[in-house]
Amino acid sequence: MDQGVLYGRTQVLRVDGMIAAVAVLALALGLAHRPSSGTTAPGVSAPDRWTIVTAATGLLVLVVSAVSLFSPIDEPGLPKAACPYTRTQQAPYVGLTAGKLGNNSRSGPGRAYPANGRFPADCSVGFRDYCLGDPILDDSGSTEHQQWVTNRWLRIIKQPDSPLGWRQRLAEALSGEQSGDQFITDAYIVPATPYEGLARGDTKVCGPQSPAGPAALEQFTTRRSAGAKAPSIEIAATSDHAVNIGFAVYLPHSEGFRDEGTAIPLYDEILPARQNPGRILPQSGNRKAITWTYSESLQARLLPAHKGPAHVLLMAIPCLSDNLPDDAAKGALARYDIASAGPPRKAALQPTQYNDDILERLARAACQANV
Repeated sequence: MDQGVLYGRTQVLRVDGMIAAVAVLALALGLAHRPSSGTTAPGVSAPDRWTIVTAATGLLVLVVSAVSLFSPIDEPGLPKAACPYTRTQQAPYVGLTAGKLGNNSRSGPGRAYPANGRFPADCSVGFRDYCLGDPILDDSGSTEHQQWVTNRWLRIIKQPDSPLGWRQRLAEALSGEQSGDQFITDAYIVPATPYEGLARGDTKVCGPQSPAGPAALEQFTTRRSAGAKAPSIEIAATSDHAVNIGFAVYLPHSEGFRDEGTAIPLYDEILPARQNPGRILPQSGNRKAITWTYSESLQARLLPAHKGPAHVLLMAIPCLSDNLPDDAAKGALARYDIASAGPPRKAALQPTQYNDDILERLARAACQANV
């Protein structure tokens, strides 16, 4: 039932009305042909025929009620009902349309593909997988201090393949489901269910794709601005085909930091977007440079009683969008020693000190939207 061909509130109510009409008609016919008192007929007696009609009608109503109870129109727990002609049951990911006037769907993962559908704002859509395509600015995660884009285009879930395509034809006839692929940019979708596990479609669905390559960190450069208390550091990373790059540091335990054991994005709320993690501008190629205000973010966290340098682990990683890092294995790592005065100093990296949980936390912090 979870992949049934009937969905959509209007469509389900229409079929429920038809079934209710049939039930009423069956009862009316049973009453009309009920023998008068004292009359007998060969075969099944009048009381038995009346019992059969009543039982059949009750069974029909019971089946409709059971379907509505155990296979509801929408996936339970969603904040909004499904958009017209779409389903949410058993979808790997469900999101809410967030376009100001609704969302267009397109036949492929990019604006160059023709629009092939329109969905109202603030309703739920189920998605099967995604393809990489045109990067679109994500307004919900972007501000003047940070910008994020996403090149994920989400493919609307449809009926699974069936012999002779009977499921698809029935879904189109009963529920208005459109045939063919429909994609909506992730930039105008608000998550209603967890989105991290949504799979990327294969070449047959998406065509040629260019996922981001592993990140590579550059040596930082130090700059001193007039009147500044401390020099600023520009740190940069590259990643082929990346649309965003995020940066974060991990504060290990027993290193002399407040908030030890945490991952902190290298974000400064007073800097413009071009100096914070996030979008790679087209003219920058595959390179993202940020200003690392280490004095506020790290030196201020050193405990007064701590003596000597304290080390941190820095990661740069491509981000699919805000709050969605790429594979943590694509992150570039570097270790730096932080002292109470002076700039960070690069130290020998010992990757075995950091387990997968630390790397995953770093990746999430690096791609965190700070709105």
